[in-house]
Amino acid sequence: MAAAPPFPITQEALLNFLYAIYYFLRDIIRFILENTLFKEFPQYAALYGDVITFLISITAIYLILVMFEAVKKYVKIILILGWGLLLLSIALTVIKGA
Repeated sequence: MAAAPPFPITQEALLNFLYAIYYFLRDIIRFILENTLFKEFPQYAALYGDVITFLISITAIYLILVMFEAVKKYVKIILILGWGLLLLSIALTVIKGA
């Protein structure tokens, strides 16, 4: 009889779970953007949906790092630049009316 793994959740199962959550969140954000902000230009919803999902992931990592006070300064700079550039890009796209 095979011995049970010491930890019931394998690393592969955990990564698959996180992968599924990431893509589910991306699809929700894309749907919201297609039906609200980018109603006239739904092709932009995919681009900004991916960026927002990535930044949400980094934000979650940042919040975890805040608990442990590790490498916080560098992630904070990336977050500020990322969110700032995202908001600027969305604003310019909406103003331009591409």
